[in-house]
Amino acid sequence: MTGTDALEMLGARDLLEALPHATYVCDLHGRIVAYNADAAELLRLSSASSPPYCPADELATLAGAPLRREDTAVAVALRTGARTSAHSYALSWRDGRQLRVRESARPVLAADGSLLGAVCVVENLRETAVYEAAKAGGLAQLVGIFVSDMHGELVEATDEYLRILGYTRDELEQGVFRWDRCTAPEHLMRDHQGIEEALRTGKCRPYEKDYVRRDGSRVPVLIGYALVRPQLNQFIGYVVDLSTRLRELSRVNEAMRAAETGVWDWDVRTGQAIWSDTTKTLLGMSPDYQPQDIHDFIKLLHPDDRDRVGQALQHAIATRSTFRCDFRLYDPEFRDRWLFSQGGVFSDYAGQAVRMSGTLVDISARKQAEQVLRDAIAVRDEFLSVASHELRTPITSILLRAESLLRKLPAPSPDPAVKEPLVAALQLIIRQARKIDSLVGDMLDATRLSHKRLFLEPQDADVCELLTTYCSQLCEHDARARAGLRLELPPRDGPPVMAAWDRRRIEQVLDNLVSNAFKYGANHPVTLRLMLPRPGTARIEVEDHGIGIAPEARDKLFQPFERAHRVGSFSGLGLGLYIAREIVHAHHGSITLESEPGVGTTFRVDLPLVPATS
Repeated sequence: MTGTDALEMLGARDLLEALPHATYVCDLHGRIVAYNADAAELLRLSSASSPPYCPADELATLAGAPLRREDTAVAVALRTGARTSAHSYALSWRDGRQLRVRESARPVLAADGSLLGAVCVVENLRETAVYEAAKAGGLAQLVGIFVSDMHGELVEATDEYLRILGYTRDELEQGVFRWDRCTAPEHLMRDHQGIEEALRTGKCRPYEKDYVRRDGSRVPVLIGYALVRPQLNQFIGYVVDLSTRLRELSRVNEAMRAAETGVWDWDVRTGQAIWSDTTKTLLGMSPDYQPQDIHDFIKLLHPDDRDRVGQALQHAIATRSTFRCDFRLYDPEFRDRWLFSQGGVFSDYAGQAVRMSGTLVDISARKQAEQVLRDAIAVRDEFLSVASHELRTPITSILLRAESLLRKLPAPSPDPAVKEPLVAALQLIIRQARKIDSLVGDMLDATRLSHKRLFLEPQDADVCELLTTYCSQLCEHDARARAGLRLELPPRDGPPVMAAWDRRRIEQVLDNLVSNAFKYGANHPVTLRLMLPRPGTARIEVEDHGIGIAPEARDKLFQPFERAHRVGSFSGLGLGLYIAREIVHAHHGSITLESEPGVGTTFRVDLPLVPATS
């Protein structure tokens, strides 16, 4: 008798397609004669052939040991004429495809008790293992796990899932409730969208919704699911109870409201935006206002800020980085209001940005304070510029007249007691005039630097000659340099060390560093040293053995009007190191220091050796 005869005797031709699992029928000889669509896809069956039962090229146990076809569930059912319990094994095909299955079989008997064939039900262990592993693991204690179809019927669920919805396992098994009837009506559309996404891509991105519990109360949840049995449109999903999180969030919102800080959330996929009441107030909207999407936010901004804020948002999403931006509002009623927003990007399991959440604060007071500070700095710079120019002319006149008088004094003096005090007074005038002239020059340079107006005039120079000439000129009019300045140069056994520097500006750097070394050097010698630490770089070091600099003062030492030691202990404006740093940076170099209180300080200036002609 053929397999077709057997099916007709059973009246079950349409039964195969109605079964919820992959199922096939074989005849007395073990040849497959009928099967449903699930079996055709799972076992690669086609109408062009009549393969044997367990239609694979190789069979093995789950442990990997070879298995004979005669030891499978179907063979046992045909041989014994009795129902066979589940057998699990691995199937392999020549093209490399592998499958782990569990089969159960039972014989098909005619009315007279003769054997017609066998029916075999096949389960894909991979699909079953997904639910079993999730259920058995610790995850099931934290989230609810369920298996269901797209129409709302629940196939299986963990205890945590039942707890979230308030139902018992008996009610589950009796079919008392369905997931679609437990979903809040306003969220059913979102469920359908998720199902469509899972049918299309195999999985659904997580989203939030409300379940209606058995007692009528609502519970907010986060839900996500994946398609595991495409033939049956069955899903395995998880549900996270968000009620505890939302209670915590409520407390956070109260704290944020007290701090006048708004909170916002943006669904990047749908464009939906959610604002807290504080956010709405800061943006000049009423608490009843409901934004539709991110464009409602952009429209509230000042036209000059919209592109900048939009670009910052897109950059944060593209790079998964923190969004930070300040902006003004378009409404004339709030034209003086400045807001600052900061937010983070959240991604799904595929790394795609799905949400942004952040805060919003009013920084109008800070912006006003910054403007007041900028105005004060502008007034200061204007004063320094005017004062410096006004002072430079009389100082130059005093310096020139004192030097002229010193030169015109007669060499043979009739009365040394008269000449020597006069010479000493003129030298003191010259030293103090030069000191004032240096301070005035520093003020002018600081003003130029604050407006980014420092210009260099680089020229090719022999670095060793530059340092030698500088030391010679300094020793001519500075007694401290004559007594305590030491110059150390590398051996002259090769070509000259050439650089393209602005000679006057580099000498200004040296002046500031050397004068500081003598000022804070506790009357110890000062060393000016030239080194060549690597090709293309010159290092100039100024080393003293004085009082040193405390660690907490070093970070601010190169800022304008900052000093390492208490004002009054040492003279100066606190501009020398700031100007030195800016000049060095303008030469594409760097300046650093090492210091130990009570031992001394070493400043290091690294400058590139690049010829001007290049």
